Amino acid sequence: MHRLIWALLLMLCFTSLWGQRYKERHIRKDLAQLEGFENAFLGFALYDPEKNKILAEQFADKHMTPASNTKLFTFYATQKFFKENLPALEYVIRDDSLIFWSTGYPLTLHPDHPDRTVIDFLSKTKKDLYYWPRPIEDGRYGPGWSWDDFGGYYGAEKSAFPIYGSSIQFIVDNAKQTVQMQPEHPGLKVKVSNELSNRARIQRDEFWNEFEVRFDSTINYESPIDTLVIPFRFSDQLFIELLGSAIGKDIEKIDAFERPLSFELVSGAKTDSLFKWMLQPSDNLFAESLLLMASGSFSDTLSSSAFIKQVNESLLAEPDGPTNDPLVWVDGSGLSRYNMFTPNEMIEVLERLYSTYSEERLFNLLPQGGLSGTLEEWYAGANGEPFVFAKTGTLSNNHTLSGFIKTKKGKTLLFSIMANHYTCPTKQIRENFGLILEKIRRAY
Repeated sequence: MHRLIWALLLMLCFTSLWGQRYKERHIRKDLAQLEGFENAFLGFALYDPEKNKILAEQFADKHMTPASNTKLFTFYATQKFFKENLPALEYVIRDDSLIFWSTGYPLTLHPDHPDRTVIDFLSKTKKDLYYWPRPIEDGRYGPGWSWDDFGGYYGAEKSAFPIYGSSIQFIVDNAKQTVQMQPEHPGLKVKVSNELSNRARIQRDEFWNEFEVRFDSTINYESPIDTLVIPFRFSDQLFIELLGSAIGKDIEKIDAFERPLSFELVSGAKTDSLFKWMLQPSDNLFAESLLLMASGSFSDTLSSSAFIKQVNESLLAEPDGPTNDPLVWVDGSGLSRYNMFTPNEMIEVLERLYSTYSEERLFNLLPQGGLSGTLEEWYAGANGEPFVFAKTGTLSNNHTLSGFIKTKKGKTLLFSIMANHYTCPTKQIRENFGLILEKIRRAY
């Protein structure tokens, strides 16, 4: 009997040690010694919301480049400004005229989420249509964006009234060397070149909507059909023509107009849908549009900087807000290297989200390890059950991951890992993150 009691006591002792074996010193050792981390600056924070306690940290109060982890702040800051549905269009009717203007709504005829709210509303009216270009302070790119991202799908221009995701979808038949584009418009010019290329490529002029498709007739392409998405240069005139073509009506632009105090609103897609479409694939246009839409709730002029300024001031007034100091925050998407957040700030905004949303709702919006979004191929749980729910962020030589982890004991912990200035492939950094997260899952 005594031996059985001692065996049980020893088992309990070893179980306790097993549960606590991955302490702060062990985590810091991994952050220092895992291959690929040797040239990186690594910030880390692990937080238990039940105990209101930081379990482990390293450089958690140091500012670092967050990349798309910025979208967590965009999510938190903007969700207070929207109801169940997003504002898609504002308008007034005066006699035989319907005058409409933008809200910043980004889903109209979007190639991935083709919302027809605006199209159906305008096509059904019997009124003459007049478009007022709402004032917008933002330039086509945010501060600190890389100038040569103009041809990348992730670098779609900001605008007051996005249409088609501010991009063109090119369906390229490599074998036949033909191209179809959506939308088609005379102002979007395409030429085909036989300059050597190992697969179809499309290049755009930086300042004009002129696109060159390059094929190589000597190549036996592995992928006969490619779908390539390239941003276009936005202008009010191009927008009016694209929208008019979509609704089958003429639209006239007016400049001598002021937004009235009283107007009508057309509601669009569910707000949670846009948050999910922003967070899971990390869509930059959606993130920037959320800031613009939120700014439009308190001003006639759409302005990301004005919204961020107000958020900084209002969050400072909240005793339990996500920071005690002004955020170093300049855009919605995280494309800018001017953004700088600390791991502690990431933990605090995660805690605010965790207290605002139910766990089920929040985790459904975020990428889930092994299942969805930017984590679909990473951090899979056993039997297809995810244990990591987090937002990734990647710029050259910078990778971040902040979110929630479900542990083996059923606890939910908040974490932020920020790796800046590494020189190894990002895949190595992701794998290192996975090793640390798995150890946390088993230990707590």
